[in-house]
Amino acid sequence: TCPELRSLAVYVRGNRDQLEELLDPTPFVLTDDRFLISIADFSNQSHFSFFDAAVLIPVRYGDAEGSTYYFEYEDDHQTVASGREKWGYPKKFARISLEDDEHGARGEVSLYDETIFRVSVDFDGAQDNAAWRDYKTFPHLQARAISEIYGPSFSQFDIISRNTSKDYEPISKRFGKGSVELGSAIGINGRKLEIVEILGGEYAVGNFASTRENGRANVVASLV
Repeated sequence: TCPELRSLAVYVRGNRDQLEELLDPTPFVLTDDRFLISIADFSNQSHFSFFDAAVLIPVRYGDAEGSTYYFEYEDDHQTVASGREKWGYPKKFARISLEDDEHGARGEVSLYDETIFRVSVDFDGAQDNAAWRDYKTFPHLQARAISEIYGPSFSQFDIISRNTSKDYEPISKRFGKGSVELGSAIGINGRKLEIVEILGGEYAVGNFASTRENGRANVVASLV
């Protein structure tokens, strides 16, 4: 559990060809040219205190539709390893911050002198979430792949689905104008992800839970 989880999400429109290129090595199909960039504060988490930052891409696998964590960072080595090996989230270590005040919220992900990405939202009472209200963040669809010890293939390759949103209890949410700065790590083949349009941002506080019923991952398909 994580009471009063703080999270900042900025929704953007990307280059569809580039997003499809990102997904080309995976079994997933792109479902939208919108994607989201987020930072969440799990400092109140019952087992580990950490921050999470991610870029989520909207995908489909068979009849299952949701989003996949394509880039993900956390600032605790134990949570990086557990989420990556257990469920296939592509976690890496980074330094992450998230600050808020009455005017807005802002966060940064970095490692040493490299900025991985920055996001922010300036609260605006006239802004709503109409431009991304139908975006499907959940379930998370991840490829949990274990490579062969010897050989070029995999000893296990599962598509997993995980949906913790059913146990989330919202407390507050504010919208506003979003901004994004991506570093070179958020890209493909030496090219940063292109942002065609920034749709806006939202800053939410709520009670998070990963329960036995909904926090576990379900295997959608085993490809090996």
